[in-house]
Amino acid sequence: MPFIIPVLLVLACIPSDQTPQDKPSASGPADEVVVTAARIEQPLTEAISLVTAIGEDDIARSPTLTVDDLLRSVPGFSLFRRSGSLVAHPTTQGVSLRGIGPSGAGRSLVLFDGIPMNDPVGGWVYWNRIPPSAIGKIEVVRGATSQLYGSSALGGTIQAFSLEPDGRRIRGRAQLGNAGLRDVDVTATDAGNKWSYLFSGRLFDSSGYYLVSEDIRGQVDVPASSAFQTFFGRLRYDSIEAGLNVFHESRSNGTRIQSNSTRMALFDVGVDKERWDARVYVQSELFESSFSRLLPDRSAEFLTALQEIPSTSLGASWTWQHSPLLVAGLDWRHARWDQHSQNFAGLFAQSLLPLASSLDLLLGARIDAWENERWQTSLNPRAGLIWRTGDLMTVRTSAYRGFRSPNLNELYRPFRVGNVETLENPALDEEYLWGGEAGLDVHPHRRLLIRVNGFWNQLDNAVTNVTLSTSPSQILRQRMNSGGIVAKGVESEAELEFDRFAIRGAYLLSDATLKGQRLAVPQVPRHQAVVALESRAVRVVEWSVQARWTDRQFEDDLNTMILPEYVIVDGLLSRPVSKRIRLFLAVENVFGTEYVVGRTPVEQLGAPRLVHGGLMFNFFQ
Repeated sequence: MPFIIPVLLVLACIPSDQTPQDKPSASGPADEVVVTAARIEQPLTEAISLVTAIGEDDIARSPTLTVDDLLRSVPGFSLFRRSGSLVAHPTTQGVSLRGIGPSGAGRSLVLFDGIPMNDPVGGWVYWNRIPPSAIGKIEVVRGATSQLYGSSALGGTIQAFSLEPDGRRIRGRAQLGNAGLRDVDVTATDAGNKWSYLFSGRLFDSSGYYLVSEDIRGQVDVPASSAFQTFFGRLRYDSIEAGLNVFHESRSNGTRIQSNSTRMALFDVGVDKERWDARVYVQSELFESSFSRLLPDRSAEFLTALQEIPSTSLGASWTWQHSPLLVAGLDWRHARWDQHSQNFAGLFAQSLLPLASSLDLLLGARIDAWENERWQTSLNPRAGLIWRTGDLMTVRTSAYRGFRSPNLNELYRPFRVGNVETLENPALDEEYLWGGEAGLDVHPHRRLLIRVNGFWNQLDNAVTNVTLSTSPSQILRQRMNSGGIVAKGVESEAELEFDRFAIRGAYLLSDATLKGQRLAVPQVPRHQAVVALESRAVRVVEWSVQARWTDRQFEDDLNTMILPEYVIVDGLLSRPVSKRIRLFLAVENVFGTEYVVGRTPVEQLGAPRLVHGGLMFNFFQ
């Protein structure tokens, strides 16, 4: 929409009929309460793991269109490739944290209100299932949490929580933008004495952009477009609640033949008591995707596979909390695709034991039984210490084991991207990780938090795509259990809040190499950093700007295909036009940086400059 910028500039000059008053923050970053790291509420600075919390206001101020792009403000978060969920094929949207061996399946667990979001067949994540306006908070936990959550949590856990209904409220965004962008995201909530509800929906459509540079485009190339519709609702009466999530997306994957679509519905019912909670869910999904082979000059393509994957999954969990210091529970998951199925069952317990007034010992363990063609078991413990030196500093250290079982996609589904073909492997075995970390949080003032953490992880039996042969017309790979991966590094965060603005920065050094070799792990940059500056509680104009730097990385296990480093700057500007409505303008990739997100072996490009804007609204609050 080329007219959007002048229209928004004109509207920005319209006087506001009511200007909000300054509301200085009453709490700082160290006062945040988190849940995911220990399945109990605890202060952010007392969690045994390094946790990053992204709050409701942070989500509203983000210039990004998708949740996965929002999470890129956390160094170490990445999908299998650098491209985002608007154009990336769903099978490449598996999550990696700290560079723990990215793969399409991902090695980190993603939850929404405690329900797994990872696809039951492939482990990837449909990031657009939940409208951003329905999310109240996101917690990113680095380091294996398999002692609590089982398979897929060996790299960490990301959990989003739905907005807590606090009265009658309607909030959301309506916006237009270039690349044919049309987007409406609305959430309504209300709450009474014993009941509450949340209904949310999002409609999105974009004509997309080309994935390859103009000088190599051929007749097969078309813009990678994306369209999706999603609904999420939750009803609660007393201690009983029920939720429904319905999602449909369709997209072109950058050529005339390659496309995919997904239809999904999830229903859950839960009971939340003072000492225990229980939940049951069922999900049905249909995933369709077409793959092709391209001629080297991109003048023609030929259909190589047309896949249709219907799947169902079931799950149940029960958690008991004896006191703020002891939690235990069990869960079960079942996934089925065609004639293939998997079962997972786990039993866990964790205790936080006070050794002294300033020193706590954490002990936890979980035993999992999982089944493909035969039953196997996995025991994953964790132990750690937390030492508090008054209100000034917290020191933490822990050691742990995590595991991930191969999923149905890795075991039984071959696929092709461009001229790269990857074969299935029904003989894959469990991959597991041993790790340790130590760090400290310095919080001399409620508005200042500095965090530093060192980690060492060794992933053995890692499922990776191993190159079997290479030719000008085809690269052939197969999923295999490789020797392993060693990842060690340092991560740090700092946040400083003032009455009118806040500044935060984060940095990750991850030295991830193939075990026993000098080769770097594919898709893992050695350095990542983020710097952001945001206005807070100003009278008229609010703004945020963020710069992300990602070091170079390799596309392949042989380290022959380099993806160069890049810096991306995003920004958002908004101002009120009434008490409940704000006008906003967001720009992603402000300087139009051209950067490479993958090589198949042709270089694929990341998102160009995306300009979008419209209205934010928040009624009846």
